[in-house]
Amino acid sequence: MSDPVRVTPEGWEGRAPDGWEWVTLWDAVETGDHIYADERVQQAIDADIDPRNILDDGLFPGFNLQAERFSAQIIFIPEMLITARAMKAGLALIRPLLAAMAVKPAGTFVMGTVLGDMHDIGQSIVTIMLENAGFNVINLGTDVHPDKFIETAIEEKADLVGFSALLSTTVYYQKVTIEEFQKAGHRDKVHILIGGAPTTPAWVEECGADGWGKDAVEAVNLALKLVKEPREAWA
Repeated sequence: MSDPVRVTPEGWEGRAPDGWEWVTLWDAVETGDHIYADERVQQAIDADIDPRNILDDGLFPGFNLQAERFSAQIIFIPEMLITARAMKAGLALIRPLLAAMAVKPAGTFVMGTVLGDMHDIGQSIVTIMLENAGFNVINLGTDVHPDKFIETAIEEKADLVGFSALLSTTVYYQKVTIEEFQKAGHRDKVHILIGGAPTTPAWVEECGADGWGKDAVEAVNLALKLVKEPREAWA
């Protein structure tokens, strides 16, 4: 498979000061240079560049390129985590500015690894990519009891909930947690996504989830689609 090509944001020059360049930040995010990413984003803030343009024009091109490579299995989890670290460094600086501008999130997503499972690498990558896509993500970590998923979904009036499982011995708790949402009367208020090595499209049907992504890129694209679909409103 051919290596994906980095997409340059159309018209970025008109959204930046004269003489400004983003290439070094694109390269920094791609290669995982979190120190330079932090410095360059701060320089962009100091230059009064719109935080939305810093995100779209400065941070996304390098990250999206690596996400495409990850999806194509040209790079793997270690490389993606390094890129994610650089992306997070830049996001940490502009997220408060975006909030102050009242930029509405794409939706609220509660994420966690199911009861009995202590693995978090996969769901950590999905969390970062969901945040990059504009979601407000509440990551509950690992070994999450069904009651905690439900309690947090209620508190946050979540749009989506995601259950990760990396072990064949714990994947059953994805189904158990969905059943608990049903028993609590909240199943129709959220879209539920599942993921992890033991999961398959067939398991989606069996456990009653709304969708599954074979990787983080697919999961985010599915979340963006599902968040627009109707569901029962929270009280």
